[in-house]
Amino acid sequence: MKYLPVRCAFLLLRMIVKLPLPCLYILGDFCGCLMQMFMRKREKIALRNLELCYPEKSAAYRKKLVRDNFKSMGRAIFETGMAWYWSDARIIKHMEVSEESVKNILDNKEYGQLVLTCHFLDLELHARMYGLIHPGVGVYKPNKNPVIEREQTKGRTRTNKYMVSHRNIKGIIKALQQKNPIWYAGDQDYHTNSKVFVPFMAVPDCPTVTAPSTLGRIKNVVCIPSYAIRTDHYKYLLVVEPKIENFPTGDLEKDASIYNKIMADAINTAPEQYMWLHRRFMTRPNEDDPCYYSDVIQDIHKDEAQQRARYELEKQKKTEKVQSESKNEEHCLKGDKE
Repeated sequence: MKYLPVRCAFLLLRMIVKLPLPCLYILGDFCGCLMQMFMRKREKIALRNLELCYPEKSAAYRKKLVRDNFKSMGRAIFETGMAWYWSDARIIKHMEVSEESVKNILDNKEYGQLVLTCHFLDLELHARMYGLIHPGVGVYKPNKNPVIEREQTKGRTRTNKYMVSHRNIKGIIKALQQKNPIWYAGDQDYHTNSKVFVPFMAVPDCPTVTAPSTLGRIKNVVCIPSYAIRTDHYKYLLVVEPKIENFPTGDLEKDASIYNKIMADAINTAPEQYMWLHRRFMTRPNEDDPCYYSDVIQDIHKDEAQQRARYELEKQKKTEKVQSESKNEEHCLKGDKE
């Protein structure tokens, strides 16, 4: 009974993704609009990220991009279900991949493939489609909820081999040494000391992890940029670029800059499909450096204070109403007795 709601949620998702893809898009857009209504904090963070990354764009453009991004997030709910529950035949039906991308995968089958990617919202479908060509190993964060843990592990290994915890460095290295693809998305502000500050889009000092350089130094490992985006006509395009030559270079900052440039180019192909809702640039090179999100955080705190004030006012009104009704009842009872 403890996990019954979660079980029901996954059962519902499994049933919903049986619908035709156009219907899933409509449902996803609706969910995305609802999410934007109730996730005002994340909306402000997304707008701030876009201001930092696209300062040359107009405010109207960025606001529209945020609206489209929330719709894309709504679709991502069902795209996760698609990646976990759809048959291979149905995935292939909606999959697009060029001969060059397939060649870039197969030409490197004799190597461990460090698949450098970023947090596009259809990341689950990306791994599923890549695995149809060359099954690999997924790096993930284990979930404490056993139902979620089982569903995500089972879903992610439909076309791939197995999962390894993001903390299991030896397991990741072993998978690469056994000539498996490993997906790595280093485009978040992870809480680690193994990072450098290099440019990303228009941000001059983006915190960037150095893991691609570290893992790329393993013998017989190649680094292959890859991502997947939603296209017109209800298709998903799997893009696999040629391996990065002479990478890593031995210079951590140079390697991080190369990674950021590749990911920025990928994001620019479909910016509305990227996860803009996290605080990507929260960590600063120096503690005294001003926070990129200080204005946003102040606005969030102000909104929270206003919400609390409205809640307390409504609570007070309800209490006064109850007290007033109680007094009226007492007055009526006294009148009846007299």
